[in-house]
Amino acid sequence: MTHAIGGIIPIASIAAYGLLGAALLALAERLVPVVPSYGLFIFLGSSMVAQPIDLVPLIIATTLASSLGAVCWYGLGHWLGEERTHQLVKRFGRYVWLREPVYLSLSDRYSRNAFIATFIGQTIPVVRVYLSLPAGILALPLLTFTLAVFSGSALWVGAFTSLGYGLHVLGWNPWIATLVAVCVLVVLECGILWLVRRRKDVPA
Repeated sequence: MTHAIGGIIPIASIAAYGLLGAALLALAERLVPVVPSYGLFIFLGSSMVAQPIDLVPLIIATTLASSLGAVCWYGLGHWLGEERTHQLVKRFGRYVWLREPVYLSLSDRYSRNAFIATFIGQTIPVVRVYLSLPAGILALPLLTFTLAVFSGSALWVGAFTSLGYGLHVLGWNPWIATLVAVCVLVVLECGILWLVRRRKDVPA
């Protein structure tokens, strides 16, 4: 399934600490490439939200923690610099779902519109984890970067915690709800990727 679902018992144990536990999980999700990461937020929304008003503090806490994790990646990229980061990606990137073409594409997008690239990148699996590396390398204004990350992360976290809560309202068990939702979303992702690749292969 996913790392998140595979480790569902420790995740549930950490989530039992309330907003602090949820924030720690959101921070870990940003620092470690969990694929697909939305499984975590679906689970949190399904297991921690008893009524709609509970969504607000959960979304705020997890978004802040996730943004902090992005700033950590930003700092790492700034500290390593372009050459060392590129070499590390070439040698080890494939082991953490960051292949060199993806990394180079992320860097190129930043050269065109950093704020939009950062904001949209928060809603793309895997990309949302590593997008901060080139931002740090290019030394983008930290305030602008953080605002873009927070805004995009709030959209991402809010959507999937709300989905989890919706499944909870329908009476779904949190584990089953997360499993089913993630499977459906993965199928949709694969379908979109297939359509995109097919369109690229079709002669103009």
